[in-house]
Amino acid sequence: MKSLSFSAYLHMAESVFFELQVEPTPGQLNSLALYVERLIIGLKQVRLTGESTAEELFNKQIYDSLYPIKIIPFKKGGKILDLGSGGGLPGIPLSIVLPENEIVLLDSNKKKTTYIAEIVNNLSLNNVEVINGRAEEYGLLEGHRGGYDYVVSKAVAEMNILAEYTLPFLKIRGDTILYKGPRGEQELIAAAGAIKVCGGEYLQSHHYKLPGGEERVLYIIRKKGVTPDKYPRRIGVPNKKPIK
Repeated sequence: MKSLSFSAYLHMAESVFFELQVEPTPGQLNSLALYVERLIIGLKQVRLTGESTAEELFNKQIYDSLYPIKIIPFKKGGKILDLGSGGGLPGIPLSIVLPENEIVLLDSNKKKTTYIAEIVNNLSLNNVEVINGRAEEYGLLEGHRGGYDYVVSKAVAEMNILAEYTLPFLKIRGDTILYKGPRGEQELIAAAGAIKVCGGEYLQSHHYKLPGGEERVLYIIRKKGVTPDKYPRRIGVPNKKPIK
């Protein structure tokens, strides 16, 4: 496959911001282009995303990752957790456009977190911390449990499982932002019990389309009450036995 010039990456980054109707700084354009370039390089070492070309990454992953900035007034200085970050999505694109927010990328895959930590260092993203670990463990730790204003999660699990994974991390009145496809409405119905048990409440959803026409939905769950101490349960249990 022929390598793209860096100017091609910059052009694609500009196109994403144009589609989102967001005015980037030159530094943000440069960082986003560098990030995708590093992802493409990293795909030769570890499976960071399902996409394999820069065009796919920009038009699907990057556009999707950044869509919340159109509709959510992120609190300046608010702390954001990207749970199950994988290749740094959506956390790294969000960190580039939200430099005043501290963003933690949490993923259980050591190979991915090692490579993403290198990207974060190379891009000098001083507002980003990369952690290799499990939601079931970190959701119980002081400094993480109840320590975040927002939790974002993309392509990790169904909503009934994510309720148990994400809500323990949030402060009261913090928001979980879940990236879903057309099946999201069914997941939301099935997750009603888990959301309530873990102290959350469905707030709203936003339907949109990617540049290629694929349908996407953002679901926002607000934490209204304290999550019971027994959640999250031990490793593997939320996935095998979701709360009903």
